Amino acid sequence: IFDLAKESPNDRERYGNHEFGRHCLLARRLLDQGVTFVKVTHSNYDTHHENFDFHIEQLGEFDRTFATLLDDLAQRGMLDSTLVVVASEFGRTPRINRNYGRDHWSKAWSVALAGCGIKGGVVHGKTNANGTAVTDGQVNGGHLFHTYLRAMKLNPEKNHYHQGRPIPMGDPKAEAIKEVLA
Repeated sequence: IFDLAKESPNDRERYGNHEFGRHCLLARRLLDQGVTFVKVTHSNYDTHHENFDFHIEQLGEFDRTFATLLDDLAQRGMLDSTLVVVASEFGRTPRINRNYGRDHWSKAWSVALAGCGIKGGVVHGKTNANGTAVTDGQVNGGHLFHTYLRAMKLNPEKNHYHQGRPIPMGDPKAEAIKEVLA
């Protein structure tokens, strides 16, 4: 599974000759073999300086590779049973700082979902014109995890038990984002 040389040169090129491309191709290979959870990281978005240079490179790698992964999962009939989540730790400040960078911004940021249990092309929530605050549809991590679990046909209101102690699968104060669920 881990030997990417077994993939055609064309497929390796479609994913890209960079670490993220190789990791996404490996993720697809793992999913092909029945692995049920795969995490791929694309890092270096923490651009407190020289934001534009870093993002041109990062987004160039991400966009093509991510689209290739989704296309491959769809062509293999796996997208309907695979939940794909693109998330980050923070949004970025709407304004450029003195170092031509963008700092952490916890007021608003995006998460992208695809595949299993998710409606395609749906946008939930919006920010003001400057992207400084959520004006409609604000959610938190509890809502996201309820959504992930519902998309996978799991009940986030159930408990799992650790040493006989009931622990909720999802935050009891949150609920799924129904607008994005298929």
